Amino acid sequence: MVNKPVTIGILDCDVIADELIDDYVSYPLMFQQLFDRLEACDVAVQYQTFNVCGGSLPSAMDACNAYLITGSKTGVYDDEPWLPALRTFLQNAYGAGIPLVGICFGHQMLANSLGGKAEKSDKGWGIGAMTHSQKNTFIDIEQMPADLTLLFSHQDQVTALPRHAQVLYGSAFCNVGAYRIGKQVLSFQGHPEFTHEYSRRLMTLRQARYPKNIFEEGLMTLDQATDELWVAQLMRQFLLGLLP
Repeated sequence: MVNKPVTIGILDCDVIADELIDDYVSYPLMFQQLFDRLEACDVAVQYQTFNVCGGSLPSAMDACNAYLITGSKTGVYDDEPWLPALRTFLQNAYGAGIPLVGICFGHQMLANSLGGKAEKSDKGWGIGAMTHSQKNTFIDIEQMPADLTLLFSHQDQVTALPRHAQVLYGSAFCNVGAYRIGKQVLSFQGHPEFTHEYSRRLMTLRQARYPKNIFEEGLMTLDQATDELWVAQLMRQFLLGLLP
């Protein structure tokens, strides 16, 4: 008997810059390539992508078994026509008990949708490789690193958590670097799907947006090893409902 594949819906909230799209195509593809780097698991997985910033959302809540919300150049507070529909969808998905994973904008949008708050930080841009320290353990997760290093590109931050949320990682610069709500919401401010080369090219493309010292310091961090595979493994277990 062949088990029915688990479908992970990727809610795509951005379009890769014209200068990078030929090499990287889309953020959903970057996530799939990240998951492909993991060892195979016993559960068959398939992906379905929805162009949320283009107005496309699943027609039914159960179209997928779980959802991953990507990053975006858009802020949760912006006046974009697709944001209210996404917010409502996430609220309904949460109410239906569907697992949700958010990355960067997705991390902020989940907080914003579920009773927390995200806003532009007065601390400015966080770019390059950054390390967050463990604030709480994820129950029954072995080998949870004391420090977690990922690639970042953000100036918005979660400033108030939804009810029942627990901070997993954070830093003096970004207090809420990762959080969870039980076995239903898991989110990270950092970008496990970014490669070091993508981060370098994106930062260079956006150089005019950053203070000079932030840009130069960000570039210098890109020789650091990052923990994207540990995060990818945790995300996959979470999305597939494999956590104890």
